[in-house]
Amino acid sequence: MPDYLEIMQACAEAAGVVPEEFVQPTDHTGQFGDIELHWLDWGNPNAAPVLLLHGGSLTAHTWDMAVLCLRHKYHFIALDQRGHGDSGWTQESGLAADNGDLMLADTKAFIEHLDLPNLVLVGMSMGGINTIRYVSRYGDHLRAVGIVDVAPVSMQEGQQEMADYRQATDVLANFEDFVDRSKKFMPHRAEAHLRYSLFHSLKQTSDGSYTWKRDHRPRPLEEMSATEMERLRLGREAALWEDVRGIRQPTILFRGEDSKILSPEVASKMVGELPKGQLVTISRATHNVHSDNPVDFAAALDAFLSDLSVQDG
Repeated sequence: MPDYLEIMQACAEAAGVVPEEFVQPTDHTGQFGDIELHWLDWGNPNAAPVLLLHGGSLTAHTWDMAVLCLRHKYHFIALDQRGHGDSGWTQESGLAADNGDLMLADTKAFIEHLDLPNLVLVGMSMGGINTIRYVSRYGDHLRAVGIVDVAPVSMQEGQQEMADYRQATDVLANFEDFVDRSKKFMPHRAEAHLRYSLFHSLKQTSDGSYTWKRDHRPRPLEEMSATEMERLRLGREAALWEDVRGIRQPTILFRGEDSKILSPEVASKMVGELPKGQLVTISRATHNVHSDNPVDFAAALDAFLSDLSVQDG
């Protein structure tokens, strides 16, 4: 087993993160309906609570470096969403259901379980879509919202690049193969940072090869015709714009300056549709804003939350 504290420290040094202290989160699991969910709790329970929802094919540990910057000020909880990380997978009988709807129900149940007052919800990519949908329906109790590099419309170039990378790295013979592929896909990120992420994102199979900690199974929705898929996409896009307009809490939208998913034009439109929205563009960051540049991401999130505290006071 790797020494996670040692690789965390190496990652932090490579990412320019200088925390007040190096602390590892505690692991928790619980049953929520038909699914067992896993989450990380970073301690400091008397501080303002922030729940973090990761992006597709990622895990709760994707937030680690950003959290290290701020855990002395806030109570961070990071959830492994269903089919990701150490959370359970959807049962075979439920594969025909919309995965977004299932994650929305999970999020509702998990937040009710936490029962934390003045909760801030922050979601990235897939987790950001989940956040938008949750807040518009059930989020009256939330204090504020953070959305990371996602909107109802995404750039096709970035989506295709990520799909190609996932397909090319579905299963590889050994851990070092993943490191090599990841260095080519993310040349802007230091190797120590990549290794830390991969240690938490991969698992070894029975034959000794490695694969991602995510649900790989195809779903019936993926077997639709191109016409049906386009109709579904347009319907979801329109519904998401309605959800964006329904978010009443102060909301910060983070965009990576070099993102190939969220364009500047769509980001500006989204902030215009949010009743209380603001846009922050993080330099030296692609789609994985919080991980590419955790220091600047954490500083912007802290400024946003600190401003809320001043307003509350």
